[in-house]
Amino acid sequence: MNQTILQSQAIRQGLQARFNLSAAQMYAMIGREAPVRTYRHVVVPCGNNEFSVVDRATDQTKVVCTGIAKATRVAQRRDDAPVATHRPAAQRSPVRLFARGLLSWTLLFTGGLLAFAFFGALP
Repeated sequence: MNQTILQSQAIRQGLQARFNLSAAQMYAMIGREAPVRTYRHVVVPCGNNEFSVVDRATDQTKVVCTGIAKATRVAQRRDDAPVATHRPAAQRSPVRLFARGLLSWTLLFTGGLLAFAFFGALP
């Protein structure tokens, strides 16, 4: 894997570990127990040595694996992955943003030409 990707993953894991430690220290300071971490994905047996990884938020089966070890690895990997955030439509598609700007300029230019043609045709 690329060196910069490995470094960014190592930095992210270090920051996550530091966040977990600081959260535990904060709960210890105020005298409360830290909340139990709930996992996003659950491994459910399907029979015939097949296991499905189910997303708890949507109750949808994401992956079907053969063997419990592989299914738990997949579930752990999916839990460790960051949750996707929704961005505004303009940030999602620069092509759409460019097309919208081009369309607005085209309509503005057409309106200007129509105004000149209308006022030029008057006696």
